[in-house]
Amino acid sequence: METVNGRGTLCNNGVEFPCVIRKASAQTLIVTLDRGRSLSGATIVVDHKRGLAFDATVGSSKGQELTLDVSRSHDLRGLVPARLSRARDLWKRS
Repeated sequence: METVNGRGTLCNNGVEFPCVIRKASAQTLIVTLDRGRSLSGATIVVDHKRGLAFDATVGSSKGQELTLDVSRSHDLRGLVPARLSRARDLWKRS
């Protein structure tokens, strides 16, 4: 696990939630939401610091802290699939 402590945005069911990415590895992300929310299912996490987007599912949640299981990561600096165009727009706005 690498300590990141960088700003991010979590996209779940068409809604964007600002968050802080605390720790990251190839298979797991630990994020802290700015406000307590109950999230589940598939999400896309945009890492503004590193310019990456992660396809993830919510593994567990405790208060405002979420543990996400990462299935794939994408670099937002080049061409991206159409489904990640929103993630790329979020990254460019930051």
